[in-house]
Amino acid sequence: MCEENSSRVCGCLTAFAIGALVGAGVALLFAPHSGKETRELLAQKAHELKEKAGDIIDKAKEKITEKKTDIAAAVAAGKEAMREQREKRSNPV
Repeated sequence: MCEENSSRVCGCLTAFAIGALVGAGVALLFAPHSGKETRELLAQKAHELKEKAGDIIDKAKEKITEKKTDIAAAVAAGKEAMREQREKRSNPV
């Protein structure tokens, strides 16, 4: 289930990045600038988008790491609780 949510986030981020890039490209192509100015502006916007996407990806990785840590702690606590219950059943007072 966690992997399913991660792939949904990845899919949304990818769709967002592609949509933003296409939208910026179309807007710039219809802008009243010369070809050289348009290409420079397009390159600048692509660089900015790349930086933003990198930041979003870093934040997503951070969240995933946090969730993995939380899940590992919950699994460890569950194993410990199960071990304690087994000990209680095998050693009745």
